[in-house]
Amino acid sequence: MFLPLLTALSVLGSSYAQISLVNVTIDKTSFVGVYNSTLGVDTFRGISYGTAERFKRTTAPLYNGNVTVVNATAPGVACPQVTVSSSTLTTTNYGEYGFGEDCTLLDIYRPHNTTRTSKLPVMVWIYGGGLTQGASFSYPGSGIVAVSSKMELPVITVIINYRLALWGFLGGQEAEDNGALNLGLYDQRDAMTWVQNYISYFGGDKDKVTLFGQSSGSMSIAYHFLTEDTNLFRAAILESGVSTSVPVLNASVNQPVYDALVNLAGCNNSSDTFSCLQTADESVLADAANSIASAPNSYSARPWAAAIDGEIIPDSPAVLTAQGKIANKPFIVGDVQDEGTVFVQPQALNTTDDYITWLGLDYVGRNAPFLSNETTLATLERLYPDVEALGSPYGTGNVSFFGEQFKRGASTYGDIHFHAPRRNWLEVAASKGMTSWCYEFAQTLPSVPEWTGVFHASDVFFVFLELPSTSPDFALAEQTVAYWLSFATHLTPNLAAALVGAPLWSQYGSLKTSLYMSSNETKLVVDNFRKEQIDFIRSVADQFLVHISLVQSIKGEFAGRSLSSLIRVHYTLNQRRLKHQIRWPNLLTDFTSSISFLVHIISAPFALVVEIFAINRTVSI
Repeated sequence: MFLPLLTALSVLGSSYAQISLVNVTIDKTSFVGVYNSTLGVDTFRGISYGTAERFKRTTAPLYNGNVTVVNATAPGVACPQVTVSSSTLTTTNYGEYGFGEDCTLLDIYRPHNTTRTSKLPVMVWIYGGGLTQGASFSYPGSGIVAVSSKMELPVITVIINYRLALWGFLGGQEAEDNGALNLGLYDQRDAMTWVQNYISYFGGDKDKVTLFGQSSGSMSIAYHFLTEDTNLFRAAILESGVSTSVPVLNASVNQPVYDALVNLAGCNNSSDTFSCLQTADESVLADAANSIASAPNSYSARPWAAAIDGEIIPDSPAVLTAQGKIANKPFIVGDVQDEGTVFVQPQALNTTDDYITWLGLDYVGRNAPFLSNETTLATLERLYPDVEALGSPYGTGNVSFFGEQFKRGASTYGDIHFHAPRRNWLEVAASKGMTSWCYEFAQTLPSVPEWTGVFHASDVFFVFLELPSTSPDFALAEQTVAYWLSFATHLTPNLAAALVGAPLWSQYGSLKTSLYMSSNETKLVVDNFRKEQIDFIRSVADQFLVHISLVQSIKGEFAGRSLSSLIRVHYTLNQRRLKHQIRWPNLLTDFTSSISFLVHIISAPFALVVEIFAINRTVSI
């Protein structure tokens, strides 16, 4: 329907696009952007939503009446991040724009001729990348805005930067003591606050803000559903990730990462290691971040992670979700079909022993600690049999692609970290009477290796119309955008039916209705695939998450105690497990199994010292 427009998208940056300047003024501060007449889109890029000093929260900009001109014609820098392949942060990683710590920036895309009285709905994109990588300029919002105008559902799109890796998600006691936890999440919230305060000057309606994001961006959005300060948006679209997709623990879990960073940065002899890191050269921190990221299992499964801080993440997301403490806002949530394929090392899983070891000890076991016991592993081995035709990428028959257990591992991983948490999130929301829609994205990208399937993040190419305009899959991209635009403007995706002939999309509700999306067919289905497998994962995940919440709830009772006194924690734990009907090992009489148990319910072996015994950081084993 919109192929002429989509063809125009392909020449956005070419000499054929007609470019001129446009400006918006906020109290004598003039933001000069670019108008692309081919697309009919105004773009303002690299706008600061706050000044970010290292390991501190941003300071909001002041538009105090002084005459100022802000050049918003080109992207700003990306935030410093993990590059792994390069020992330092270089501009070659992100083209000419480069990196910089003053990176709390956002880009705005709006239909041309938008005025302050237009009051258009606003879509705010939060990128993924494992909280370690990403940049706003990697997600051009012009395509969405151009299509929104053609569909007569005009929106403004805002793409935000936020701090990453050690700059945005530093862990450890020192970070907690200095208020430096979850700075990347606070950046996101500060960007949303900026939108509330100033998007009206660009023609947006602050009361019609929809968040959308993918992977860790989607998980971040889910975290924002758990805070008390949820008046910054009215709805959300979560693509591949909810708040329980990965464990969120206390800051002390990543104390070894902080200590390693101190050593690598040469701050180990400082009396104030936190201040030393604050003043360390940026290249030194970059090298340290890459050293840690290149060997994550030496320190932590996820060295840079969100943590419970009592504010933006007030408690364990799993506990809050189980208690139904999710903001009552409409949302769309879904996954791609083959979430796990790009997370499994292709050649690593050749035998059943490889599969079990990987589940229990390697990446999955460290990120999903509830897997690390023999009964759970044996059940997973049964539920995910050694049958290649049942593995992921699904629908590829008996082809193994790599190691014989690759498809088995990919299927297990995708269910543990994406499909099971998403289904749980939806069912909790449905039990609260919340308005929600679910989807399964099942379309492969053209010209990608078959082993990837419908891989994690492949749907982003459809959402941002980053496909060749001649592709037969463009109709699905158009359909996806129509659903998203309809939801952002009217809190229902179903205007897409009239716009592009898309099927009507029923809410999830008690019937667990989901939209299966592919180029061949988009249809309503019941969200019950691999029900036995996902039900089991949810059941053991729930058990683990109660364990971890109990352990963390009595942390204060352990501080300063000797190892022998800590062994006697069995009384407290057993009193509490009676209340919750959890089977705990006898911590006094079965010391070996108790140690093993405690190790397993934390995210990695080092966490035994960090999270249980070394609460005062003086005890060792």
